[in-house]
Order: sequence, then structure tokens, then C-alpha cells
Amino acid sequence: MVLWLISGLSQKPRGIRRLRSTWRRHLLKVRRKRDLAEFARKLREERGSVESALVVIPLMTLFLIAFQLVLTINSRNIEAAYAQSSATHSSITGRFEIGDRVINLNSADAFNDLRAVVSTHNQNLPNLVPFLGSQDRVTNVHGFSILENQS
Repeated sequence: MVLWLISGLSQKPRGIRRLRSTWRRHLLKVRRKRDLAEFARKLREERGSVESALVVIPLMTLFLIAFQLVLTINSRNIEAAYAQSSATHSSITGRFEIGDRVINLNSADAFNDLRAVVSTHNQNLPNLVPFLGSQDRVTNVHGFSILENQS
């Protein structure tokens, strides 16, 4: 009798086993209520997290724009190296690729004919920022080399 007065449990359960199970259920209810109250308190402490999450959208856009610029510059430099290499190779070997142009240059020496090779390379770039523009991005670079005498 003293136990149910102290615990706040009803008098219905008889015997030690029923009393223990009722007591455990009561403890579980109290623990659940305490956990729920603690969860609600933590949720109230998380004020401003939505506003902080909204910062991610412009930050991601800024990152993609910066990465697009880096990708464009590196791609241009790589294509410029390939174009220059192709022009130099063509001027040494005398074999020209499709798109190469041979230009005759005015020479002060009447016996020496100066010619140059211009090699052009184009490459499409991926669009990392989808709504920034609808046009295709292309790098267009040229390589230049003087032709060796092919006598």
C-alpha cells in the first residue's frame, strides 16, 4: 500500500510480478515524456538553421561560376598547347592536318620563300551553371609556326 502511494500507480496490480511490470511501464512513460520534452527544447534551440541553409544556394552558385572559370582557362591553355604542337609538327614534317592554313609571307630575300602554318583547335566546354546562358561555350585557339625549307 505504501508503494502505490509513493509511486502514484493504481492499486489494481496484485503480486510482485504485476507490480514490477506496472512500475516499468510507468518508468517508460516518464522517460518518453522527458525525451520528448528534451527533443522539443533542442528544436527550439535550432533557430536560424533554415536561414543558414538558404545561404548554401548562393554559395553553391558562386562555387560553380568560379569552377567554370577555372575549367575554361585550363581548357584553353591545354588546347593552345595542342594547337602550337600541331603547328610545329606540321611545319617540320610538311604534313598538314585538316583545318591548317598555310600563309605566304612577304620576304626581303627574293630567293627565300617564307611560309607559316596556322593550326586552329576548337573544343566545347561543359556548362556547369545551367541557367547562366543558353549558348554553347567553345574555346578557339590558334598555333603558329614558320615552315622549314622544303627544298
